[in-house]
Amino acid sequence: MICDDKASLMIKDSNDYYCEDCAKESFDDISLLVKVEEQAKKLKEIVEKFESQDQYKEPVDPDAIVDQYEEVKDRIEKNDE
Repeated sequence: MICDDKASLMIKDSNDYYCEDCAKESFDDISLLVKVEEQAKKLKEIVEKFESQDQYKEPVDPDAIVDQYEEVKDRIEKNDE
């Protein structure tokens, strides 16, 4: 995070977040960066697909899923500050 604008891009598998303007200043090719919103949608799809299965291989602790979601959400919000 370089400025105070809301982060919309991130380096895949990292805690480095950028607004679009800062990303353009920092990287020659921002197409290699991941959109934060797309990553959140992918996570949601994974959870929904998992929940729609008839049988689970292991018992699922809903609190653990919520905790993971909250952790990701907090990381995004923290980097938006």
